Amino acid sequence: MINGNIGGIKRAMLWRLEKHLGYTDKTSFVSEETLSVITEFTQATGREVSVCISRSGRVEAISVGDALKVDALAIGKRRGEGSKSKIRVIHTHPHGSARLSDADISALKEMRYDCLAAVGVSAQGASKMQIGYIAPTGVKLVDVELAAIDHDALLGLIAECDEVGKKSAPVKEEINNRCLLVGVGDEESLYELKGLAETANYLPVGRVMQKRTSVDSTYYVGSGKIDEIRMEAQIKNAAIVIFDVPLSAVQHAAIGERLGRRVIDRGTLILEIFEKHATTAEGRLQVELARLKYTLPLLVGQGEAMSRQRGGLHAMGGAGETKLETDRRHVRRRIAELTEKLKALDEGRDLRRRKRKQSGVKSVTLLGYTNAGKSTLINAISRSDLYAENKLFATLDSVSRSVWTERGSYVMTDTVGFIRNLPHTFVEAFKSTLDEVRYADLLIHVADASSPEMASQIATVESVVREIGAADVPMITVYNKADKAEGLVREEGTIYISAKFGENLDELKRIISDALFGKRSDE
Repeated sequence: MINGNIGGIKRAMLWRLEKHLGYTDKTSFVSEETLSVITEFTQATGREVSVCISRSGRVEAISVGDALKVDALAIGKRRGEGSKSKIRVIHTHPHGSARLSDADISALKEMRYDCLAAVGVSAQGASKMQIGYIAPTGVKLVDVELAAIDHDALLGLIAECDEVGKKSAPVKEEINNRCLLVGVGDEESLYELKGLAETANYLPVGRVMQKRTSVDSTYYVGSGKIDEIRMEAQIKNAAIVIFDVPLSAVQHAAIGERLGRRVIDRGTLILEIFEKHATTAEGRLQVELARLKYTLPLLVGQGEAMSRQRGGLHAMGGAGETKLETDRRHVRRRIAELTEKLKALDEGRDLRRRKRKQSGVKSVTLLGYTNAGKSTLINAISRSDLYAENKLFATLDSVSRSVWTERGSYVMTDTVGFIRNLPHTFVEAFKSTLDEVRYADLLIHVADASSPEMASQIATVESVVREIGAADVPMITVYNKADKAEGLVREEGTIYISAKFGENLDELKRIISDALFGKRSDE
């Protein structure tokens, strides 16, 4: 059977390819018969054709593609790390070019072929071939004239690389953290996804965008787009594909199988960052709760995991319960436990909050988009040393600091940053922290004046404030990072600051004091 894109090809052409399956030539790197078959096919159809040859010289598989790709490059099963598939792939390039493409070389490395060769085919026939193979020092390329192929030398090269590889100490390959970003219609959100990926220590190496009005139930972006993503990930050697949308369990499984790579959606990426940045016991509990609530709908049973488990030694006649049901029950139980623990911590915070109210101590809560500079601002005002870094979600834990002024003291609290398209389950998990926003005497909304997406970021924060029931709390919007904002037009009645360099901080302190304690009579 011939694999790949065979639509519209005459039956006689396909029959000749099928007849060539199983053809064996132990003495040649690639036989004249094989070269003749694939050259004539490409001349007649304008499509690429790929032949997989085993070390015994037998043609194991043939696949048809087009001028851009050949699905057969993925034929063959991957072995363990460092070992080869013991398959060599010979494929044609229409329009005469015998140069291996980036996609070809990426496939060679990913599938660990013995070698991969490109035969340039033009109207006049085929005359050149370029061979890529994996040597102990990396990928090597060899240009060959088809009229003068040294079959013994090429076959010996494969054996030589194998022997050198066996004698050499295994070299541990670096972890591939290269990722491809996939967006659906929102350029701003995809730009933000890049920042999230970098914060999670991934290396974005490319992006694929699609404008889509409907969602494909299996692949979200559709089967054709998934093939484009697969090819782009292969060319860019990206081990991870990150989608800027939430994916269902079915979509996760289908996309991962089709791409052959790790697939992450936006929510999972944010959770990874949360897990790295949670430092307190409460923060870790909140992150675990967020993960469980987010992944509970994604629990699916596959293969043997769906087989029935016996209910007990004496329940031989009962159907028992599925592994999926057991997992879900365990997750729900853990969610209940975490919710109770966080509730107890929240009660302690609520007690401290009431004591502050009784003592007349005012509370100010900082909120804003992630990486707007809230931690830097609280450090500058309270002269503390909270961790602050130019990364998304550098702060997850709610931290309070006392501030003393001539007119009275107040407690300033830093909170987790907001972000667009934050799953509702995350907001629920961080409810105890976000309650500091609801019960504050004054909110300071810190906006990043240097961000090109400032307007949409402000809208996101205001939306979350309404969602958590804090719309009635007095709020002052402060525009931070004014030192980095190019071409900034300062509007009258608006306060612009630089928390990092101290610009206008005295003015901000005065505004906060006026809001908390009333304006001075001499002003």
